[in-house]
Amino acid sequence: MDPAMPDATPLPPRPKKRSLPRQQAYFLRQFRRCGRVAEAAARTGITPRTVQRWRADHPRFAERYDALVEQRISMMEDDLILRAGHVERRPILYRGNEVASVYRHNNQLAMYVMNRLDRARHRAEDRAERRELAELRLSNENRALERTADLVAQKLRNGF
Repeated sequence: MDPAMPDATPLPPRPKKRSLPRQQAYFLRQFRRCGRVAEAAARTGITPRTVQRWRADHPRFAERYDALVEQRISMMEDDLILRAGHVERRPILYRGNEVASVYRHNNQLAMYVMNRLDRARHRAEDRAERRELAELRLSNENRALERTADLVAQKLRNGF
């Protein structure tokens, strides 16, 4: 080996940095698994603030993120409904022997679920009413514009 020539051992390859779309996809995968933004961001190697910026700057990412949030909410609501309908059996013991049992329903949770579903139904009805009113207003405006256009065309035909 020539003493004038330094050791020619190759340097280890630099780790590849993920592209932005890959980082976003990896974050969404982690978010789907754990359900918490802070934990998914930490697993991805970013901050939760970065996720907020991505949501503001990238509409496609925001859509996918919102879809995941809706999916999580739907799963939680389903679990809540199942839990609200569950009947708890409590045994009554006397001297170590079961003499009876009491069945308890979680009425408070059932009322909460019913109120939540009722509010969701009312919101859906309100949205439908607002949509119908907007369509009615739009059709009235269109009719008014058509009448105005007919009057203008008639005046132009008559020579003003």
